[in-house]
Amino acid sequence: MKLKRNTEGATQIDLSALAIVGDSAEAPRLGLRGVEDASKALLQADRRLADRCLAGEVAAWEEFYAQCHDPLCTAIRIMLGRPHGDPNLVDEIAARVWYALVANDGKLLARYSPECGARLITFMRALARDEICRHFRAEIRRRQRECSSLRERSQRGGIDAGQSAIGLPDFLATLTPQEHSFCCEVLLAEPIPGGDISRSASNIWQLTHRVYKKLLHFLARGR
Repeated sequence: MKLKRNTEGATQIDLSALAIVGDSAEAPRLGLRGVEDASKALLQADRRLADRCLAGEVAAWEEFYAQCHDPLCTAIRIMLGRPHGDPNLVDEIAARVWYALVANDGKLLARYSPECGARLITFMRALARDEICRHFRAEIRRRQRECSSLRERSQRGGIDAGQSAIGLPDFLATLTPQEHSFCCEVLLAEPIPGGDISRSASNIWQLTHRVYKKLLHFLARGR
């Protein structure tokens, strides 16, 4: 439907556009087809942008960054959760994602496939989720090393290690059975090439976030 003005300046309604949707069954199909075509066009545009980046085109990387960096940071902030969305950590995770895409002559970026129905920003969110899991895993391992080192120093100094250090078993005891299993099998284990296919992405994120929140509470309590 269009609005137009006649020679006298009066507004008239052009109903010619309604002719193609006169059939009530045809209208939804036309609308759905239009959405699918637009989605395919966006996916193809993302694939072309990725190919330009892989070809070493500087302008393409600048376009890629301008298009995806802010949405990526927003996604990271949401995944970390409001209490833990430290701007420095958000920037660090985002930088790791960009580095992963650039490293090894764009080997990781070359794996992007629009045939899966995901846009480039969706691909980057998945990379960010993996980086966040690595960050949480590193935090837990760092705390474990610190506790072990403190316990050794306490024992050498004749101090009861149980009173001077809080060990990993104490933290694991605060977790639910599901969280305990996830922490031992995923966060504290060596990374599995290609990711853990036995768990969904949402399940991994939810459990990681819950364990991380409990870890922060546990560490604050032990100060």
